[in-house]
Amino acid sequence: MLNKNEQEVLALIQKDPFISQKEIAQALHIPRSTVASVISSLIAKNQLQGRAYVINAPTPTYVIGGMNIDRKFNLEGKLIPKTSNPVTSSTSIGGVGRNIAENLGRLDQAVTLLSVAGYDNAYDIIKEYTAPYVNLSQVTQLLHETTSSYSAVLDHHGEMLLALADMDICRHMTKEWINQHHSQLVQAESLVVDLNINLEAVQAIIDIARHHDINLVIVPVSAPKMTHLPDQLDGVNWIIVNRDESETYFGYESSTHIKPTTLVQNWLKTGVKHVILTCGKDALYLGSHDTAEITKFTPPTASHIKDVTGAGDAFTAGLIYGILQNCSTEQSIHYALANAYLTIQSTDTVRNDLSSTLLDNTTTKLFGGN
Repeated sequence: MLNKNEQEVLALIQKDPFISQKEIAQALHIPRSTVASVISSLIAKNQLQGRAYVINAPTPTYVIGGMNIDRKFNLEGKLIPKTSNPVTSSTSIGGVGRNIAENLGRLDQAVTLLSVAGYDNAYDIIKEYTAPYVNLSQVTQLLHETTSSYSAVLDHHGEMLLALADMDICRHMTKEWINQHHSQLVQAESLVVDLNINLEAVQAIIDIARHHDINLVIVPVSAPKMTHLPDQLDGVNWIIVNRDESETYFGYESSTHIKPTTLVQNWLKTGVKHVILTCGKDALYLGSHDTAEITKFTPPTASHIKDVTGAGDAFTAGLIYGILQNCSTEQSIHYALANAYLTIQSTDTVRNDLSSTLLDNTTTKLFGGN
């Protein structure tokens, strides 16, 4: 017995054995990821054996960027230089790209992470924790290299006194490394990039997205990494960026207090189709090429904030989740805000009870029905 989706997909393939997954998704008004799942089901049921379409493998979302071990050291007293300081410590899994990928995996999306790692215990920990939700088969392990790590020393108020980031391995995420994955990336429905990769590699991904009409989302990691972003962003569908990163990219002094709407307009001039400018907990601004209006959104207020770490990555994943469901821009942003709202009420960087059902219900509760 075939369900409704299987019957409709099979009927389209019978009419045109060479029809693409993207064309099927558009014809049936369903996400391309759903089409991929239906195709796999039809193959398992021997409905597509011998047909031309079976050469089209499922095309997941590819996230390209960093992953690392996060270590926090909480001082029991004041920091005393040049001696041993008593601390309590904790270890967690992080990295902007990895966090976004895990969010998507927990939201039942097929996602592959492209990153680099060493042959060390740090990657073993990352892999054990991440593999249930993310395809890590395309992670490149390198001899004589150390998996990225981030270590922070915090005072008794939780304020950071010192942070040490060992991200040297990211220098291997080059244009040549991207080109090694070209045949897989051109089949993706969405590409998500954090700026831990270098300028030439980012440009190579933009070129792939533009030439193959693939949804591309860019997520800056920090203001210093904005040098990894090209001047022209034609081919980028979305950039999610904060005020500090924007002012750095456009060469403004932080003391100039440029209006958010001006920053949004500047981003649109680079060729990016949609820009989301975040301004902390107060507001975010959406600008799009297809409308002259800049829309302001107010994030929902959480009554119990436990840890804001990972909220930005959750926001990005929520947005992509909405896009993959063929939602409107407004609804996709509602998913993004709801996922960030859920994350800051958890001590985990990626909420460990996150699911598509939880996100759907939370979004409906906060913003009403679709």
